[in-house]
Amino acid sequence: MFEKHHEKKLAEEYQHRLAQWQALRDSTAQALAVAQGFNGEGSTELMLKPGEAVFAAVSNASLIEERRGAGHYTGASSGVSIPIGSVGGHAVRYHVGATRGHYVQAPPVPTSIDQGTVFVTNQRVVFQGGRQTRECAFAKLIGFQHTADGATVFSVSNRQKATVIHYGTQIAGWFDFRLDLALAHFKGTVPALVAQVQAQLAQLEAARPPAPLAPS
Repeated sequence: MFEKHHEKKLAEEYQHRLAQWQALRDSTAQALAVAQGFNGEGSTELMLKPGEAVFAAVSNASLIEERRGAGHYTGASSGVSIPIGSVGGHAVRYHVGATRGHYVQAPPVPTSIDQGTVFVTNQRVVFQGGRQTRECAFAKLIGFQHTADGATVFSVSNRQKATVIHYGTQIAGWFDFRLDLALAHFKGTVPALVAQVQAQLAQLEAARPPAPLAPS
């Protein structure tokens, strides 16, 4: 009885590992196919420049900037009240020593200031929102960083503040790859990216979970 239970548990664990491996393997194979054959597409929403093609378009993206909330006073004192006489039978008191303390600013908090669509082309990243439009041209790109919460921080030479675009963790892997592919087309390094994905796929193929040994 114990041996059958143990065998069943091993089989279930194997199926779970195999499903995870298969999903990662399939997504990597799909990424390889895209890297090898996708050269971008046109758009009816974004005015494209000559030779420009769209590699990703994500709606419901957010433009993030740091904003300070309401601050507060600290160290306030109500002071003391001193009687100084009476007028018409009513006591008159004089308040001294009262202070509001000093004002403490609230720390900056990342805040969504607009929502819209982010486009990734082979020349730039463009955010088009209801109130804001931001462009990060690859020719002026200093660097970029992906965050754990599904956003990318773009630093460009023609803007002091970084541009932060949030699109969510559910499509983070897809967005990151499409951005890498668009940059590869801009730089002319597509063959190197294809070779990198091919190597990753080969490593995954070699790491297929082995089936549990049959009982002797």
